[in-house]
Amino acid sequence: MVVAAMAAAVGASEAALRLILGQMLGYPLMILYRQKVASQQTLVQHAYFFLTGLLAGWWVIGGDVKHSLYAIMTTYLILVVAGGTFTSVVVSFVFNFGYLLVGYYFTESEGYDICWTMPHCVLALRLIGLTFDCYDGERGKRAGAEALSKDQQKSAIEETPSLLEMLSHSFFIGGYFVGPQFPMKKFREFASPSYQESLPGSPNAYGFKRLGLGLCYMVAHVVGSIYLPADWPASDSFYNSWLLTKLILLPIWCRFILAKYLFAWLSAEGVCVISGLSFNGVKEGGFIDWKGCANVKVGRLEGSTKFGHVIESFNINTNNWVAVYVYKRLKFAGSRTISQVVTLLFLAVWHGFHSGYYLTFFNEFLTVKVEREFLAIWSRSAKAEKWLQDPQIALACKVLGWCWVFFILPHCFISFALLTYNKFIPAYFATYFLMYALFFTWPLWKGAVKDFLGGPLKEKEEKRVKGSSNMEKIEEKVEDEKVEEIGDIANKEVIQDIANEEIIQDIPTIPMEVDLIKDLVTEQEQEEIVVENVVESTEDKKDV
Repeated sequence: MVVAAMAAAVGASEAALRLILGQMLGYPLMILYRQKVASQQTLVQHAYFFLTGLLAGWWVIGGDVKHSLYAIMTTYLILVVAGGTFTSVVVSFVFNFGYLLVGYYFTESEGYDICWTMPHCVLALRLIGLTFDCYDGERGKRAGAEALSKDQQKSAIEETPSLLEMLSHSFFIGGYFVGPQFPMKKFREFASPSYQESLPGSPNAYGFKRLGLGLCYMVAHVVGSIYLPADWPASDSFYNSWLLTKLILLPIWCRFILAKYLFAWLSAEGVCVISGLSFNGVKEGGFIDWKGCANVKVGRLEGSTKFGHVIESFNINTNNWVAVYVYKRLKFAGSRTISQVVTLLFLAVWHGFHSGYYLTFFNEFLTVKVEREFLAIWSRSAKAEKWLQDPQIALACKVLGWCWVFFILPHCFISFALLTYNKFIPAYFATYFLMYALFFTWPLWKGAVKDFLGGPLKEKEEKRVKGSSNMEKIEEKVEDEKVEEIGDIANKEVIQDIANEEIIQDIPTIPMEVDLIKDLVTEQEQEEIVVENVVESTEDKKDV
């Protein structure tokens, strides 16, 4: 009754407020853990993580926390019976993903549902990933570590985890409700009695900074939603507004909606930081990296000058999971296009059955495709290079890039926020489908843009891969390179400047999270080469 009254007072649902309070409970629990429990035996620590997470889950979603227990215990039985085999991977994948989809079928409404399927979508990935890690560990034991890729070596485990370890890993309060994902191998190290003593400093300051930043986003969401609620594009107020008013207010509305996701991820990250789990080593100059569980790069996101930046900085932990456990595992298909399509389908279905999810992915596909083709022309233009030598023009180009993202992003996001076609189709009608008009007519005026910007700087840039198929080069690249560990999750060696890497455009691309995998492959095109820069590690230090 108290929580319901509080929720009514702030204009939120009781389920949403319980989720927030349940996540906030992680802060005192992790402070208590570091003071009293961290030095205890590993079994005691696992019991603490399991029981505290279970009780928090029960308080947030009630008796439906049983679904988490069912999934964990079934996956444990699969590993006990089948071990680290391909059979266990297939059975675990089918069971956990199928369980989630059945849950969506019975609980999904026309809006966003805060129920047991919310933490379960995180849990499904965690359990599937754990099964893969056991499989990789068994392969490494039989064929040697060199049989595994670098990503697989970092997470492979040779011993099947105990039931208590799996319960602890799954119910850890820093990652149970909204993520992030972290492998069992890392979690085992974290739960050892000597781990906290090995930390070079206290994580509290950085952890509370992330919480404070998250709370700022939550305030922005709550206040902004009073004036521009989530369903504003489906309201009469939106339909009756002038087109210019819609185009100006839509980006602000989008920021208010995104703020709730940033709050959720930042608050969860703060719990992981304070626990010590997110420690990622000491970098150059004695910089202690606490970003091992980051799910958003705030500075990069807010200052994005192209959609590639948005993709790099948003939901980055899930992006990395998909890259490692889905995309790269499809190498056997022999086709990058097949790998992309399957990965994209996995991501779309993982979100749920609403048509808005699928249209959002399609919107991102169009946006990234047009953006890449334009940047291909721009990067090879002698005229553009001359302009960029003037600092004022270079600054103006950055501002224009920021405006491009700021004003186009909400049009991509309308379908994600409204979910059902009976809401988002009228909203797009009310904007005269401007985004689709822009993208679908791009082939008509692409030539004019190319003529205006001029030809390439040098014609010496020839195709590198004569005599070998593009697929062979792609497969070689996927095998040899690491996925860029988003949010500095990986070692610093992954985050290096590859400014002169040639990326060729006409190979099909995939939107949203899967686009992050672009750094795994060399894209080849007959005409255009894009020069892409990976974010330098110093950029990430701009995050609060």
